Amino acid sequence: MTRKTTRWLAALGSTVAATALLAGCVSTSGEAQQTKAGPDASGPLILQSRFTDAEKGGLDQLVKDFNAKGEGQVKVNTIPTNTFNQQLPSYLTAKNPPDVYTWYAGQATRDFADQNQLLDLSGVWKDHGNDFPDALKTLSQDSSGKKVFVPTGYYWWGVYYFKSDFEKLGITPPKTWDEFLAASEKIKSQGVTPFTAGLSDNAWLASAWFDYLDLRINGADFHLKLLSGKEKYDSPEVKKVFAAFKQVLPYFDPAVLGTTQNQAMSDFSQGKVAMYLLGAWAQPSVPADKLSDLAFFQFPMIDPKVPVAEEGPTDGFIASSKTNKPNLTKKFLEYVASAEAQSDLAKSQQGTYLPANTKATLQLDTLSKQGKDMLESAKQITQFYNRDAGDAQQTPADTALTSFIAHPENIDQILKDWDAAAKKIRATS
Repeated sequence: MTRKTTRWLAALGSTVAATALLAGCVSTSGEAQQTKAGPDASGPLILQSRFTDAEKGGLDQLVKDFNAKGEGQVKVNTIPTNTFNQQLPSYLTAKNPPDVYTWYAGQATRDFADQNQLLDLSGVWKDHGNDFPDALKTLSQDSSGKKVFVPTGYYWWGVYYFKSDFEKLGITPPKTWDEFLAASEKIKSQGVTPFTAGLSDNAWLASAWFDYLDLRINGADFHLKLLSGKEKYDSPEVKKVFAAFKQVLPYFDPAVLGTTQNQAMSDFSQGKVAMYLLGAWAQPSVPADKLSDLAFFQFPMIDPKVPVAEEGPTDGFIASSKTNKPNLTKKFLEYVASAEAQSDLAKSQQGTYLPANTKATLQLDTLSKQGKDMLESAKQITQFYNRDAGDAQQTPADTALTSFIAHPENIDQILKDWDAAAKKIRATS
């Protein structure tokens, strides 16, 4: 299986895809880059892709279909994921950069856009903006509100379980935090472990718990400010998050810090563990004969006054502000944004990937339809921790969260250290 730092991101065992990503994303000149007026330069449009052959899904077909339209030619350059992530700042600041890039939404795009390195795609959004959920719009713009990203698809997170296991245990999917804790206690009392996570080789999975608890307690606005350095990790608000986290710790597998992701999935699939907070990308890891039994529920509500936000990591395309083929770039991204193109992209993703374009046609199974409805009903959509905070911030997050799981009594020092580490990274970025 593969980690969904991007939709199809490789190397699940790697905690951070590219710690140098944000450290190198500042433009060398700091000046706005502008495309030249007039006709495009000759030659094909270069699409720099971070997807390996096993991960690219329908990308090749999308390019083939566009090329067949006769409006211009697109050539794909495939770069290993980690290399791509590390080198993207260099690509964008090169004298003659590639034209278009596979990338992901939110802060990861905004960091480049705010350095004037991305092409204004407002024209694409003018034609297709009403085709995308409102929650994706803010994820696709720079700090001034200019659209610089074209979303292609996203996926959901949920608390996964097996329907037959819940039936045997006498559990109904909980909707509130109190119901969640009560269900966990009932499960534990019957000799079954309520929760697991493969933290020995994928410590980043603990961030899903932190993200959702913060979203449910403090809301998406606070969460995004915290991850961007505008709030402090040792603040009273964050301490409330860990007070809730402490309530659920007794229901985790005691060996969770030493459990691999493969072992965690095996324990979950065998019914040794009742629940697992996961992204949709994990569904293909469930044994085929148990897939029809698999289900998930929305992470429970804690404060009903807090607007509902969901994690919906979103992938798509950006373009260089220095492209010498701006007209072809926009034609290609117009096609990328279309329902036709996004329908084709989603078909190869094993039911774990939702088209961003709401007019795209796709046969949805029960879980996909539930995920789609949940995301489209959310007031706000956030990305996973490292996407919103920056890849370099994942390491101190992993340290803080695993330290808390091991020694929750040390929370004050843990949060103080986390805040200091986050500030140090920002200061050198």
